[in-house]
Amino acid sequence: MKVTFITHSCYHVELETCCLLFDYFQGAVPQSDKPLYVFASHSHEDHFSPWVFNLAPEGRQVHYFLSHDIFARRVPESQQDRATFVRPRGFYEMDGLRIATLRSTDAGVAFLLECEGKLFYHAGDLNCWVWDGAPRLQNDQMTKQYKDELSVLACRKIDVAFVPLDPRQETDFDLGMKYFFQAAEAQYVFPMHMWGDYSVIPLFKSTPGYEAYAPHILDVKEEGQVFDL
Repeated sequence: MKVTFITHSCYHVELETCCLLFDYFQGAVPQSDKPLYVFASHSHEDHFSPWVFNLAPEGRQVHYFLSHDIFARRVPESQQDRATFVRPRGFYEMDGLRIATLRSTDAGVAFLLECEGKLFYHAGDLNCWVWDGAPRLQNDQMTKQYKDELSVLACRKIDVAFVPLDPRQETDFDLGMKYFFQAAEAQYVFPMHMWGDYSVIPLFKSTPGYEAYAPHILDVKEEGQVFDL
């Protein structure tokens, strides 16, 4: 398995028989003739761009799994039969892929999918969006909502996960990642939504109490970085 960090929350995964592309909005995508499955968790411009419909050369098998909040008119007419719109807490199957969706704490969905015997999780904007200075009740409600949604992952052995680690949250940047590890078992975890500030990765891994999580987190340092797992 080859995982490429493209930018922000966008990752490309090349497997033996197909490729997966998550939350593309810009950047260079690795070239392959294998069937391509594209996942867009929601409509925010840092997670989706209509340019994604230009990525597949003519003749390549491609299918798009798009969150329900992406307007259907943004899909070119020539690609509409290749698009499946998904809703939170839904289940979808195609070509051996088994896809379940979670409800985001912001917009759209998160993806939990099985492919080639591996289990993948891409959070999209499902995160514990707690902010310094926000009302305590608001932050408490957010924490509960996030933990409740992650309960879907309980007892699941995830092979590869993509989870937000957002430096804009300042002292609370670690909460989404921490609660993810408390809820789920994951072999490899790729941080995302870092806005180019990769310093949050060593900061999280060196935080007291997170020693058990650190070995599972990949050291993302630059766009285009490739990981052979």
